[in-house]
Amino acid sequence: MEKKSRGIFAIILLVLLGVFLVSGDVEIQASINPAVAGGTLTLSLSPPTALNSGSWAVGGSLILTWLGEQQAVFPSYSGRASVNISTGALTLTNVAVADSGAYVLQSTDPQLRVNASISVLAPISNVTLTTNQTSLVEFSGSAVATCSVSSGSSPSLLWLNGSSELTAGGRVLLANGNFTLKIINVTRFDQGPFMCYVSNPVSNGTSNPLNFTILYGPDTMALTVEGQSTVGSNVTLLCSAQSNPPAQLTWAFRGRPVNATGPLLTLYNVTENQSGPYTCQAFNNFTSMNNNITTQITIANSSGSEPQAANLWLLSLLSLVGIIFSLSGKFRGRGHFLLKKYIRMKSPGAFVLILITIIYKTGHVCCLSNTPTIRASENPVRVGSNVTLFSTDNVSTGAWLFNNTIMLIILDGSSIVDNTLQNRIAYNPTTSSLTLNSLTLADSGVYTLDSINVFRANLTLSVQVPISNVTLRANQTNLVEFNDTAVLTCSVSLGSFPSYVWMKGSSVVTAGGRVQLSDGNTTLTLMNVTLYDSGPFSCNVSNGVSYEVSAPVYLNISYGPSNGTIEVEPMSSSHIYRAGSDITLNCSAMSKPPANIMWMANDSYLNQTGPQLQLKNVTVSSSANYKCIFYNAATKRFSSASTMISIMDPLTEIAVNQIGGPAIQNMSFTLYCQVAGNVDSIHWWRNGWPVFTSNNTFVDNKTLSLDPVQRSDDGEYQCQAFNAVSNVTSSPYDVIVNYGPEMPTITGPSVGKTGDNITLSCYASSVPPSTYKWYFNGSLVATTSLLKVSMSGNYVCMAYNNITGLNSTALKTFTVVEPITNVQLEAPNDAAIEGFSYMLTCNVTGPADHVYWFMDGQQLQEDNLTDYMINKTELYFHPLVKNDTGTYQCLAMNAVGNMSSPVYMLLVNFGPEKPVISGPNLAETGQSAVFNCSAMSEPPSQISWWFNDTLVSNSSLFVLDHLSLNMSGEYTCMASNAVTGVNRTNSRVLTVIEAITSVMVKNDTVPTDSKNLTLSCVVTGSYDMIYWLKDNQTLKTDTSAKNMFLSVQNNTLFFTPVTMHNDGMYQCVAVNRVAEHQSPNYNLMVNYGPMNMSITGPDSAKQGVSVSLNCTALSRPNCEYQWFFNGSSLVIKTGPVIMFSATHQNEGDYTCQASNRVTNITLYKTKTFTVASHASAIHFLSHCGLMLMGVFALSLPVLLN
Repeated sequence: MEKKSRGIFAIILLVLLGVFLVSGDVEIQASINPAVAGGTLTLSLSPPTALNSGSWAVGGSLILTWLGEQQAVFPSYSGRASVNISTGALTLTNVAVADSGAYVLQSTDPQLRVNASISVLAPISNVTLTTNQTSLVEFSGSAVATCSVSSGSSPSLLWLNGSSELTAGGRVLLANGNFTLKIINVTRFDQGPFMCYVSNPVSNGTSNPLNFTILYGPDTMALTVEGQSTVGSNVTLLCSAQSNPPAQLTWAFRGRPVNATGPLLTLYNVTENQSGPYTCQAFNNFTSMNNNITTQITIANSSGSEPQAANLWLLSLLSLVGIIFSLSGKFRGRGHFLLKKYIRMKSPGAFVLILITIIYKTGHVCCLSNTPTIRASENPVRVGSNVTLFSTDNVSTGAWLFNNTIMLIILDGSSIVDNTLQNRIAYNPTTSSLTLNSLTLADSGVYTLDSINVFRANLTLSVQVPISNVTLRANQTNLVEFNDTAVLTCSVSLGSFPSYVWMKGSSVVTAGGRVQLSDGNTTLTLMNVTLYDSGPFSCNVSNGVSYEVSAPVYLNISYGPSNGTIEVEPMSSSHIYRAGSDITLNCSAMSKPPANIMWMANDSYLNQTGPQLQLKNVTVSSSANYKCIFYNAATKRFSSASTMISIMDPLTEIAVNQIGGPAIQNMSFTLYCQVAGNVDSIHWWRNGWPVFTSNNTFVDNKTLSLDPVQRSDDGEYQCQAFNAVSNVTSSPYDVIVNYGPEMPTITGPSVGKTGDNITLSCYASSVPPSTYKWYFNGSLVATTSLLKVSMSGNYVCMAYNNITGLNSTALKTFTVVEPITNVQLEAPNDAAIEGFSYMLTCNVTGPADHVYWFMDGQQLQEDNLTDYMINKTELYFHPLVKNDTGTYQCLAMNAVGNMSSPVYMLLVNFGPEKPVISGPNLAETGQSAVFNCSAMSEPPSQISWWFNDTLVSNSSLFVLDHLSLNMSGEYTCMASNAVTGVNRTNSRVLTVIEAITSVMVKNDTVPTDSKNLTLSCVVTGSYDMIYWLKDNQTLKTDTSAKNMFLSVQNNTLFFTPVTMHNDGMYQCVAVNRVAEHQSPNYNLMVNYGPMNMSITGPDSAKQGVSVSLNCTALSRPNCEYQWFFNGSSLVIKTGPVIMFSATHQNEGDYTCQASNRVTNITLYKTKTFTVASHASAIHFLSHCGLMLMGVFALSLPVLLN
């Protein structure tokens, strides 16, 4: 069934490859074009047409075919393609980008051929924006951002900065197909946010926003002075600088640093000597840039200022004196008692003079001295918090002052505090530091530390209220671009010395151009607003101790219409469309609120409003200049955009025709393309590939000439006609180039066996195929391409082409040969012996052209290194060698066959070679000697053994038992080959020596620790040397770590002396030329002791308790034990253990005697035993206790006194 189906489909394909008519009324309509990758695409005919058979193809590759209700899908589209057998509509599922191309539908029922170009695009996905660096320094860094997509076909890219489009120019560069944005020498206005918008006709995507941090400044510095510049007033200096991050601000007076940082410098109760240049210094530690601004302040001397100051000091002095002498006492502190002491010692007048000295001497110290200085733990500082004023030097006599009013007096390290400040300040005499608690605004001012006649240091402290309740409002929020001005006002409810910074999003707003800042930066004015001024705006208010940001304010900017565009669907670069198409025009413009849109064609209004205009089933008369008019009711502005639309009829019939005669090789041939309709261009195709002009190919629009035509020009030719809206392709025209015949080729054997019938075949390449004639010895014998021959001779084949009129001939010589019928290999009757000549002969029945010789399946090749010669049928060995043994064959060959002889086995007799003997050269009397003899030989040799010219054995194995000294001598082995008649001999000399029969270790004394000991090695038999083993290890006879000394003389081992550490298994080894002989083990056990003697058991026990004492000692052999009591010579117990009852009669000294009968050593050990008592009297166990008691008694009278 499968083969039948394949046959049907083949027939279908042949039918479909025929000539097709092109319909001018039918076209392919796509469900979507371009199509989305992964989706479904349907191609149908418009208008619908019933088709009974046909095929779909794309780019020359068939997709499927159908005939009636049967359809066949080609393997590459299996599971994805299907056709509606009634309408011919093709459906492709899960389409891919590779499915793009020219789709062709061909049908024979009815005859039809149409095509359409379809694009499949992958949707844009995962748009990502990356950069290698986000933090850049203004004017010295370049911002580089790269946009990428994970997938998407034909992507188009647009860069945005906020809502504005970025284009290349100036500092902005676009590279890598616009996918890389580079901004050279960035400025503070290049912070972003940047985005890339990627699109294709089927999708779009926008990246995540990317912001750059631009580090700049400090620059655009400003320094303002607030307050009266007169003696005794307060002056505040406010410094600002544009910087990111905010600059570090420090102050200098007359070029010298002052102890203040931050934007504010407050001078309290100023004097004339504070006149001069004040400099604000700004430093940005990220850009490493600095800047400064200087202003001159002159403190004018107002009348009466000096008397007022003197009066102030005098008033303070008088008040202080009065307070000191009051009963209540205004000053408290450690100095209070000190003052009392001064008052008692000196008159009140003297004390007043001291105070006057303290106060007025301070005026003689230079207030601008650089060292020492005072500093604050925090400055400025929040209201309600605490601050500590530190001094670089300690003060022993002096005072702390606030605005020239005494707060605290320091006298000889003690302090006196103003009673009104008793709970608010604390003084540290160690560091001379002053701590102020619960600060108020009134605590702002100049703090002075006056060290009498040493130094005077000032510090300006600023106490500030934190910023709170920052509010931002706009005069109006609904504005028209370029017409209106926006005014934004920032205010705070609380806060000292507020500083205002305006922000738009994350960028700082600075004055310049359309932007104005006024009222101490509290008011922001935007002149002639633009669409980029929508915000969000916020104000950042700060002082030295806090900051707060207002809620954002957005401006509603009405703008446009501008940048109007018209997009036409489907897209066409030339805006030329096919008659009958549906066209959609989409109009858009930048406008807020959205603009009203009206449409015009050739400057005539259409009854159409809105952003879209649809043109259905267009005709040539629909061609026009289409314009959309935009109107913004809020801005009262107009704008327009236009595009030209042209409509053209599609091409219809097309066919390829031949001009002149058939295509004959090396002659001229011409094709002509006939097409109906307005043609822009014509392309020629051959076998699906475009045809270009070459050496023999000439294309002139509708005409294709091949001059001269070559065989390689064979193929299917098509012409394809194009205009702006369509293209049609002709049916294939098959061009067959006629040529030949070329030189014929005769195939078949040149020789044959007698009686065989041989067939010769003749073929010549030719189009059309040639006719053939055979001639034998000049006579015509056949008119076909095949010929049967049976005789030797010359055969000629002639080929003829009736179209080209040419012929060609070839000759074949055939020879009849008799076959080889028998091959035999013969050898002489004599034995093959090494060293003699030998010859093998190959007898062949029949003519032989070649004879080859083989040994063990390998062909023999004669050269200078071989010991044989080959003379065709003879193989001659001169002389034979043993390696010539093997299987031999000869192979005879002629032109019609070959034959091999049966295998012949050649065995070469040789030897014997010199015998090889294995066996000993030395042996001991009483033992056996075994000899073995062998010799290489073919056939194997006969072996015999000879001793003193006497035959002793006829076997290769020769054994001598019970050797004696007279068996020493030369033993000869003889090998004899009966075939070669050769004898060979070899000898071995055997020497028999006296055997060692016994080795023993002897000792005649008892081994005792620390005494000399001798071990003797007794050997029966002759030996060469003796050595000793201990515990199977060779004994080293040198001084050991345990102070023992070993020595060996002859066969004796000396211990001088022996110790218990010499215990072990000893052997002596006697060595001769044949073997080593070991003695049995001798177990050396050294007797010692007794030693380490001890008695275990209690020293005392309660009355009546059973007591056991155990006596132990190290000894070999074991000791004998005896017990004695209280020095008596009477033995009271034998054995290591003695037991008795704890009674007063048994109290005393127990002595144990341990005796070793072998070493004759006796040891004694004594233990004292007592009975524990419960008597009421104090019991002292020692004289020391009695002595301590006596000392205590003598000391009682002293203690009681």
